[in-house]
Amino acid sequence: MDKEQPVLKVAANIALAAMVVLLIGAVFCFRLRLFGDTSFIAFNIINKRTLTIQEHRYGSFITQLVPCLGAKLHLPIKAILFSYTISFNVFYCIAAFLLIWCRQYGLAVLMALFYFLFVTSSFYWPVNEINQAVAWMFLFFGVTFYLAEKQVNFVMLMVPFSTLAFLTFFTHFVVIIPTIFLWVYFWLENKRWPFSKKRSFILTAMLAGVIVLKYLFVATKSYDSDAIHKVTHFSIKDIAQSFFTPVIYMFLYRCIILYWPAIIVFFLGYKSLLKSQQKRPAAWMLISLVGYFIIIGLTYGHLDRNFLLFHIESEWTCIGIIIATPFVFTYLPSIKPASAVWILVMLLMVRAGYIANASGKFIDRNQFQEKILSQMRQQHITKAAFYTNPEIQQKYMLEWTAGYESVFSSAMKKDDPQLFFCFVNKDDNTVLNTIRTNRGFWNAYVITASKDINWEYFKMDTVQEYKIMDINDFLK
Repeated sequence: MDKEQPVLKVAANIALAAMVVLLIGAVFCFRLRLFGDTSFIAFNIINKRTLTIQEHRYGSFITQLVPCLGAKLHLPIKAILFSYTISFNVFYCIAAFLLIWCRQYGLAVLMALFYFLFVTSSFYWPVNEINQAVAWMFLFFGVTFYLAEKQVNFVMLMVPFSTLAFLTFFTHFVVIIPTIFLWVYFWLENKRWPFSKKRSFILTAMLAGVIVLKYLFVATKSYDSDAIHKVTHFSIKDIAQSFFTPVIYMFLYRCIILYWPAIIVFFLGYKSLLKSQQKRPAAWMLISLVGYFIIIGLTYGHLDRNFLLFHIESEWTCIGIIIATPFVFTYLPSIKPASAVWILVMLLMVRAGYIANASGKFIDRNQFQEKILSQMRQQHITKAAFYTNPEIQQKYMLEWTAGYESVFSSAMKKDDPQLFFCFVNKDDNTVLNTIRTNRGFWNAYVITASKDINWEYFKMDTVQEYKIMDINDFLK
């Protein structure tokens, strides 16, 4: 696939370089990216020395192996946390390299665009399984097409096909959308499609089987079950109203102020499809875009500008694959190599600037966290619970992981005992009573008792009582 397209080969090397730039950014922003769920997952892995797979998202094992092995090898906690936060981007770089090695140059370019086009704040939330699922998806397509071009025995091809399909869908359910889009797009385009009609139907049936299996796992009693219910139980009226929901308005607004390069990518790609008379892929692209808007409108329609950007942004990133596919596979090969290089480099540089600019909130958040810990050291407080307020909620973004993040920061500074703090609702008597009557580690929802703490890494004070106070009074 694409091995005869010199433009895409050059573009693929640029794409890999861009992925390496993101990896370098992850290295420099390691403390900022130890944020939210990343700290939650890291704590549980280090504390238990085992993988902590959430919601049947088994493909995340690839990054969770890093802190798990680090803890088993008794590496310093800073080395473990640093390795974990950059492991995501290491995985993406390896996936892009393998695509180039398999001569799937267009897929490598498209993969890089996914991690740039609709990304700003979500870069600092690395544990997001959607990004990991997309990497598995590109490996799924790359390996499948590469083996088909090598004319590997069809039965043998089914083994990596089914394995990578499983890892793709069982890393995050959302990745079903871009997977189906690309599968049908390449089939309709028929330039790169390496299978006969019979084999295409067999592989499509296998793909559908894995999707059904994933659905059975998450349809009930799952974190994703509510979202699945919304996109499987709707009326014609719901579909019509989905286009006029706050989440759609906010996305279109952000396309103007944050994601405007994607608009250019869309028009260049779609125009190239029409110019080359590729009517079926062009129609499928529009159908997929409309479908994506409907799904987001049905699932997250009520969310407005007050919802956390990094979170809702991660739900939109996959639309970049739909938008950028004709740009990569039709537009870039149709122009001069020098022009293709210039356009791609400028596009990635602009998007990298937006990602870098999004660091401000995370820098402020980290400095605020360090200010609290510094004050706790001065007052000889080892653990504290602070009443939350709207200002804190806006500044801290995710309050529930404050305990994990603060104990990690203290551990990396080699405090003994380590300091940690959490935020609580002043009116939540259940949580307040739990904290007052227990002296273990309050970690978002439950107390981790002294006997359940990995004392090699977490030297916590389980004797002193929590200091419960107003954060503003504490910082005066």
